[in-house]
Amino acid sequence: MKLPRGFITILALYVFIHHMEALEVGGPTQELINSICAETVDYELCKEIIHKHLDTKTMNLFDLTHLIFRIATEHASDTYVFIGNILREHPDPEETTGLNTCLTAYTDETSTFLKVRHEFCQEDYERMIIDILSTRKILKRCRTDFQIPLNKKKLLIEKGRVMKILINMSAVSGYMVKNGNGYLLSSVVTEPCFFNDVDQDS
Repeated sequence: MKLPRGFITILALYVFIHHMEALEVGGPTQELINSICAETVDYELCKEIIHKHLDTKTMNLFDLTHLIFRIATEHASDTYVFIGNILREHPDPEETTGLNTCLTAYTDETSTFLKVRHEFCQEDYERMIIDILSTRKILKRCRTDFQIPLNKKKLLIEKGRVMKILINMSAVSGYMVKNGNGYLLSSVVTEPCFFNDVDQDS
């Protein structure tokens, strides 16, 4: 039986709209996302990153924290691959040292966030926070003042900017978990090692 073309179009629109509604976040989940992102250096980018990776419209603090850690791990790993490709395509001896330093930095970022995820699952929140904060220093090793094609350089700078935001997001949600309440933001911002100034040192 051949279905009318109009019926197929309506059915496709229904499925598409229904899928969008299923992923639309609201209520406590959106409030929690807003609370996390309000304490970062880029509120809109933070929300964009989280919404892009959501696969359910209802998440609690632990779900969101686990998601943020996973995104940070994947971004660090993807950036490592990106830098490795630059090295293969442009093996300029003058720039190899800087690129290799960045390669090592993102290797360490990836392994540290894998460790953070393990500590999170083990509820070792004290160690988890220490390791999250250490990733800021690791990232600073990767400088972008070397000569590579401009388009690759811009992408590397942008990837570094996103990594900084992800570290910031990880610290915020990590402190929330450690403090046991996603809405006690005052207890987050008064932590001595909290780094809302993550972009100021670059």
